[in-house]
Amino acid sequence: MVMASQMKGVYHVFVFVDTDPHADERVEERLLEFDEVVEVHYISGEYDILAVIEINLHGKAVFTTVQEIAQQVIQKIRRIRGVRDTNSMVPFMSFTKKHIE
Repeated sequence: MVMASQMKGVYHVFVFVDTDPHADERVEERLLEFDEVVEVHYISGEYDILAVIEINLHGKAVFTTVQEIAQQVIQKIRRIRGVRDTNSMVPFMSFTKKHIE
């Protein structure tokens, strides 16, 4: 039996990125330069890229929210040359099969 544990303190935000034609590789390289971006996936469908942002709230001020930090990173993504549009999803609760300390 696999046990899931609730993730606390570490949050992931999923950002779907639409790029100009032939700009996906340049956008991918720029995304990976951001410390908060932990994964970049080329995807099919309406968007070209899925970027996974990891936000660690351990040690952050109590008033800091995931949405505030995510919005800062999303604004940086939108300024990348070749990005036409973004759509982000912020999970309200996440579980993992991994052990989290």
